[in-house]
Amino acid sequence: MNRPIKPDLIVDPRTIAFSEPAYRGVLPHMHKPGCTYFVTFCLADVARKRAIERKRLLAADEPSEVFEAVDFEPTTGACILKDEALAAIVESSLLHFQGKRYALGAWCVMPNHVHVIVTPLGDHLLPKILQSWKGFSGRQINRRLNRSGPVWQKESFDHIVRNVACYEKFVSYVERNPVVADLVTRPSYWRFSSARHRENL
Repeated sequence: MNRPIKPDLIVDPRTIAFSEPAYRGVLPHMHKPGCTYFVTFCLADVARKRAIERKRLLAADEPSEVFEAVDFEPTTGACILKDEALAAIVESSLLHFQGKRYALGAWCVMPNHVHVIVTPLGDHLLPKILQSWKGFSGRQINRRLNRSGPVWQKESFDHIVRNVACYEKFVSYVERNPVVADLVTRPSYWRFSSARHRENL
């Protein structure tokens, strides 16, 4: 199933208690069952334009505040995902359990990072989903490049989508990423993105 799936209901996170953090790191990871998340994970050699302020992210109410935190230099590092065969591995890992373990609202595989909007289904947890995506794709990429070592940064960024208006803004941000980076002129022209499938819905 390649098409993006809009959740039937964007759960108001204020009505749900936080679950026990499955892992800790530099970034805040606030998880609530049934919620939808905006997620970003980067290749191991990617540098940020600026340091992420933990307190600022925790207080972020608007998607624009979150976008600023995950604003990466699009050409930082080797950008190995410019290789379509490697980008296809990543997209395939995202789509593998689509509609079974999670619902993907949007995704985009950029040259050096990946954006996803995802709603875990049933008892499936976001940290395990991320571990699966990064673990499988990392092994396949290393195998194809005949190398070893980390492909992805250990820590990913995740942020709870708070309402339908925010959801639409996050979808637009994810699918317009290649346009903003001057890689294509229309979101649907980017091969490894939900925008390419959404236009045909």
